[in-house]
Amino acid sequence: MKSSKCTVCGSTDTFELYPANVEIEKLSFTYVKTPCSGKIFRTVKCKKCTHVFCSPIPKNIYKNYEEVVDKQYLRYTESIKVSARKILPIIKKYRSSGIILDVGCATGEFLEEARNFGYSVEGLELSRWSSDFVKRKGIRVYRERLEQLARKISGRYDVITLFGVIEHFENPVEELKHISKLLKPGGLLVIWTGDMSSFPSKILGKNWWYWQGQHIQYFSHQSLNYLAKHSGFKHIATKIYPFVATYGLLDNSLSRYPIRSIIMKTIRPFFKFKRTWTFYIPGEMLWFGSKIFER
Repeated sequence: MKSSKCTVCGSTDTFELYPANVEIEKLSFTYVKTPCSGKIFRTVKCKKCTHVFCSPIPKNIYKNYEEVVDKQYLRYTESIKVSARKILPIIKKYRSSGIILDVGCATGEFLEEARNFGYSVEGLELSRWSSDFVKRKGIRVYRERLEQLARKISGRYDVITLFGVIEHFENPVEELKHISKLLKPGGLLVIWTGDMSSFPSKILGKNWWYWQGQHIQYFSHQSLNYLAKHSGFKHIATKIYPFVATYGLLDNSLSRYPIRSIIMKTIRPFFKFKRTWTFYIPGEMLWFGSKIFER
């Protein structure tokens, strides 16, 4: 067993939270739910900064995204666009113009909306299939890792966004250093991820929806602030991510829960009345910070 050194603060004062119950070969790296979707690698918790992470972390897990074809994802792009239209006015308050880089941009829905809000937009996406969609929208997309992009570009971006991305990083400290290099001084960093310290996480325990084999980092508000502070970022604000659901997206999201059919039957009439509903769920962290110094 490899050392359980915290991937955020470096402390070795950690303890096992959950044992492993999945193998990487059985994981789906798409929106398609499988019997293994809620299963995880061994996870430990840091007593110093409260961060939770997989240990040992699967090496080069990012390679699983390079050839992913996720047609299921295309069913939910409307939800992503509506969420973007709710998030972008908040971003406007902190950076009213400039160049946005969306890391893990998928098929480019957020970038489309950001362009409509007057920003210049670029994306970074490992999946060949997804990045081809972005290209066809006339948006520049880099199909490479942050480390590779940061070697070529410095101080270019006014805003960098990571929506549902940071929990997939093998080494979040190193990745934030690359992000810092890519941002202009004072540039804005926006992160959406789950909050381990939220009451849904505490109430649901291992049944919390963020427990997934694809996720190898599980942040609390405290551990995300710690990571940001020691990576050259100042915390500005934390809000709740506007989760916009269609009936199909909600059905897919609840597929791991036995009460899914009862819930979906109960709420079906509401979706006949309105196609999308927005939920502000505690624990869905939408974190804002600014770059304060060079790393």
